[in-house]
Amino acid sequence: MKVPPNAPCACHSGQKYKRCCRPYHRGAQVGQPELLMRARYAAFSYGLAAYVMQTTHPSSPSIEADPAAWERSILEFARDTRFAGLEVEAASASENEASVTFRAMLWQGERDVSFTERSRFLREGDRWLYHSGVVS
Repeated sequence: MKVPPNAPCACHSGQKYKRCCRPYHRGAQVGQPELLMRARYAAFSYGLAAYVMQTTHPSSPSIEADPAAWERSILEFARDTRFAGLEVEAASASENEASVTFRAMLWQGERDVSFTERSRFLREGDRWLYHSGVVS
């Protein structure tokens, strides 16, 4: 999906895409786990499966053994979902581990599939990666 740079960012930060998540989607390092969580939400929204896959920790239970199947499942989720909102409720980090609790407002057709998740992020070298999450 080609995203207009002046469009509001899908992470619901209130900023334009070009000044928000686009630099991360193009390879800039994300310095904070909360920003990575926002960039991943936007990537799901835009169908940027490669970004989602590249920012997932190698030991994450989210990784599928078949990368092509994993990519298809991300793209299918993006296609079938309307990303209506994102609220960050809490974020904390130590040197190598962090958590971000957020509420994602999502719709699939007429069905509300919103959820709250406490995500775990791990530092791998000089970058943060998503590891796992607990939905409540």
